[in-house]
Amino acid sequence: MTTTWRVLTLGDRDPVAPTDEVVRLIDMSGVATGAAYGHSDVMEAIHEHQPVVVALSPAGDLVGAAVARVSGPDAHVLAFALHPEWRRLGIGSALLRQLDQEVIHRGAGRLLAVVQAGQVGEDAFVNQGFTHLEGLHLYVRDASMVPEEMAIVERFGGYVPMDGLWESMKGFSSAKNILERRVVAPLAHTDLADRLGLQPPAAVLLFGPPGTGKTSFARAIASRLMWAFVELHPSLLGQGVEGARTLRDSLAELGKVDRLVCFIDEADEIASDRAERPDSQPLVNELLKAVPMFKSRPDRLVVMATNSIAAIDPALLRPGRFDLIIPVGAPDEDERAELCAEFLPAGQPAEVAARTPGFTPADFALVSQRAAQLAFDRALDGEPAEVTNADVLRAVELTRPSVSAASATQFAAEAERFARL
Repeated sequence: MTTTWRVLTLGDRDPVAPTDEVVRLIDMSGVATGAAYGHSDVMEAIHEHQPVVVALSPAGDLVGAAVARVSGPDAHVLAFALHPEWRRLGIGSALLRQLDQEVIHRGAGRLLAVVQAGQVGEDAFVNQGFTHLEGLHLYVRDASMVPEEMAIVERFGGYVPMDGLWESMKGFSSAKNILERRVVAPLAHTDLADRLGLQPPAAVLLFGPPGTGKTSFARAIASRLMWAFVELHPSLLGQGVEGARTLRDSLAELGKVDRLVCFIDEADEIASDRAERPDSQPLVNELLKAVPMFKSRPDRLVVMATNSIAAIDPALLRPGRFDLIIPVGAPDEDERAELCAEFLPAGQPAEVAARTPGFTPADFALVSQRAAQLAFDRALDGEPAEVTNADVLRAVELTRPSVSAASATQFAAEAERFARL
């Protein structure tokens, strides 16, 4: 059975949800979450266009459903059901994440669900951060943000990234391990950090050659923490005094949002060494003031990224500004073997890894397409339709690495000089 499925919200403009199908799914699901509510409650909520989130199979069959009723600041889960053949695939967690966003837009700040031990959906509630209250089996979790915070995030083009981005970061096990231990874990386990006197990071600078996943890592951190993600584009901030004012106002507004990753790429564009670029002085001065203010409240993380850390103003690199300065380079040989297994199943990992220094995940994706094209051309001429190791090696020869040997050497020197882990 294919595990491909999609989750969507049925809004006011949609036809009335398939009430009978939802009720049948609840019955088929066994003791469904929200069993304290009857079928009439569920049907009434659906017809009143209360929050309804469904999961559909590739054939369009209903395989999961969550129905809630918003009442003031709370949203009560009336029904949460999964088809028996579509469990343990992450559908439950996806339904709850989508429901979370929907109730925020309806003005609710909390999700509540009555759950019997061992019943359908219990694991999903635990995985999505709900709190288990002993005795009552009442699962409660604050929404990821209040509606006012969501409005701010959306005004800046932000969103809450989907599940699984952290797990999808392949080929960067060294950098990923550092980020997991130094950034994600302290922010995810603040009680343990507080007990040991560890201050979770609030400002992190990532540096390394282009194409090494810095932006993807920032987005994956937000996904891993289930926080909102906003990217401030230097090109939209402007330059000089006006740019500094825009940066200050933007960070002040975003500082009102709890559980937020604010990402600024191409940091060298707004934080260049003032001795080399005097025109950058207003922006650098503003960063020196704004970043510590943004850091002053918990549950916020500023991530800046640059390809040219040597161009960053030295004042920003001193302790007290960025808690961590983390190098993110091209995958090493072991990581390239991992990427080969991910992108090039026909290739021999050790052989491919030895021939691909400087290759990034994007390069491996390109090699995959080129190898497939070689096999496709042969198949058109009547040969077997399969990609071979020879196709992979030929595709490698046709692909220029994103990180040149000179760039790798420069990065190693900069990592030795600037890294602060």
